[in-house]
Amino acid sequence: MSKRDYYSVLGVSKGASEKDIKKAYKRLAMKYHPDKNPGDTAAEASFKEVKEAYEVLTDTNKRRQYDQFGHAAFEGGGFGGHGGHGGGGFDDIFGDAFRQRGGGFGGGGFGGGGFGGFEDIFSQARGGRGRPRAEKGQDQEYTLTVDFVDAIQGAEKVVELPINGESKKINVKVPAGIKDGEKIRFSGKGRPGVNGGPAGDLLLTIATRSHAFLERDGNDLICLTKVSMVTAALGGEAEVNVLDSRFKLKIPAGTQSGRKFKMTGRGVTSRKGETGDLLVKIQVETPTNLTDKQRELLEQFKATLA
Repeated sequence: MSKRDYYSVLGVSKGASEKDIKKAYKRLAMKYHPDKNPGDTAAEASFKEVKEAYEVLTDTNKRRQYDQFGHAAFEGGGFGGHGGHGGGGFDDIFGDAFRQRGGGFGGGGFGGGGFGGFEDIFSQARGGRGRPRAEKGQDQEYTLTVDFVDAIQGAEKVVELPINGESKKINVKVPAGIKDGEKIRFSGKGRPGVNGGPAGDLLLTIATRSHAFLERDGNDLICLTKVSMVTAALGGEAEVNVLDSRFKLKIPAGTQSGRKFKMTGRGVTSRKGETGDLLVKIQVETPTNLTDKQRELLEQFKATLA
């Protein structure tokens, strides 16, 4: 008699995740387990079938072979070296767990209150006869606020953080071009692993302080530059200061407030090596505290516009 497809046995799709497979197995194993169905040979056969499917589909190498060759991948010796059903009966997964809890469903098994859930059973099945499964420790996340210029040009800082209940100093290299919301990862600096597993990671999320006259739009750098009303009207030059660079910008006559002048390739270079443009944004300043002479001249100018 030919074997049923393992995915069909568990009632999952071929692309099912290990989590979905494990969930399906728990449900079916509980349904067909011999302790719940004493003397029922059909349930026993179903339990063997479910167990066999589970052991193949939760083993990365076996699942890959099965997906490629089907049941033929395990003919002539079975999988895992135990013949066609991959194990020595029920005791290797469920037997010890039931016996330790008084056996059966009425004496401390599923219904007796002493059964501690499926996690301990499956950790034994997957980890090997009661050996607890190693798990990676939790990641720890913090926000690191840096100056605008440091985010653009890069910087090195010493940051003191509460890690695993202790205050520790961490040397942080802020990469040039890092953006708001991007993270810096320190592998193995998080919480300790469980049962010998690796430690988690430390993640620093970057937050950037605002700047007096610089802004960032993607990889473009925007520099707010003030010019007088006279320069904007008649034309002239404006001095532009951008980070470590200082230069003169020609202002055409009639320049309006908000106009932008683009300088290609002089913006921010991202962590990926992509460089944006520099946009000089003009802000026309309105004079205040005019002298009598200045007010008179403006009144004369106003009259010419009528």
